[in-house]
Amino acid sequence: MKKNIIAMAVAAAVAAPAAAIADTTLYGKIHVSYDFWGGDTVDSADYSLSSNSSRIGIKGKEAISDDLSLIYKWENELEWGGGDGGLKSSDTRNTYVGFTGGWGTVYAGAHDTPFKGVRGKYDLFGDTIGDARSILRGRSVESTGNNWDQRYNNTVAYITPDLSGFEATLAYISDTGNDLDNDGDAISANASYEIGGFGIIAGYEQHNRGEVAGQEDSQSAYRVAAQYKMGGFKVMGLYQGVENVNFLTESQAETLGEYGGDMDMWGLGGAYSFGKSTVKAHYFTASDVDSVSDSGADLWAVGYDYKLSKQTKVYAAYASMSNERGIGSYAVGYKTGHGESAPSDGTLGNDSNAFSVGVVHKF
Repeated sequence: MKKNIIAMAVAAAVAAPAAAIADTTLYGKIHVSYDFWGGDTVDSADYSLSSNSSRIGIKGKEAISDDLSLIYKWENELEWGGGDGGLKSSDTRNTYVGFTGGWGTVYAGAHDTPFKGVRGKYDLFGDTIGDARSILRGRSVESTGNNWDQRYNNTVAYITPDLSGFEATLAYISDTGNDLDNDGDAISANASYEIGGFGIIAGYEQHNRGEVAGQEDSQSAYRVAAQYKMGGFKVMGLYQGVENVNFLTESQAETLGEYGGDMDMWGLGGAYSFGKSTVKAHYFTASDVDSVSDSGADLWAVGYDYKLSKQTKVYAAYASMSNERGIGSYAVGYKTGHGESAPSDGTLGNDSNAFSVGVVHKF
């Protein structure tokens, strides 16, 4: 009898924590590629092993009442075969706590902006060498944070429930790091609608900072993307406009000898899936910044994906970036979800390209 009681006690002790985390899920993604680089800054074949937004995380949900549940998520970047290897504790990805119900969802923590979600929804080459962010993030001066596909800490957001295919997200970021006096904040929003094989999504984001003499205290961007799927075919398009690049109007930029004003980007892409295979291609271009001619660039990419299972695929892709022969400084893989970017010697106007083979596994 005593042995039975002890056995039951041990079983209860083991089962109790298991029940407590019954709604918690461990998940992750391994995305590794081998890349061969070329272009103006590569004298001979250059190659690298890259971990591309590989990650590990936990997420969970606890029902509080019939129409209220607590949600939580922790996600961290994981170097898998590239870089220094191992967990990168400084590179926390979407990590938040919030509540959800029939009324919608609210959360607070670190999260991709709703504006970033507009591109992520339809980018055919996300986290690979053809990632559209190498164009859409735009030319930037690091101190001003002129990047448009960001994940910010200090985020509070609300997501509407699915309203017959319509959904919207509004976020406020209390500190973007754009100002040494912590005056830098931002608002970001998107709205989407899907019906049948058609989907459209639009977003807006504004970055604010403290007053700087002779410069603007805000910069903004808007983005619209659409996609249509029919059978194995899929086509997409995206347009983005940016105002007050680097917090400067065109006249202010010319006075200061900087680049600024407005610019726009757009892209088109398509894919065809048959059996376990998908062939795809897209093209993106960035216009000149108002104050500087020959500062634009063109990106195009082609690729082939093959599904080994529901969780695993292998792929091959080729991407090429052509800068206008002026001060264009865009590069394949630069500031994207791909772990490595084209080698650079700092010379403006250089072109770059890459061929990549990779594997993606989700668990």
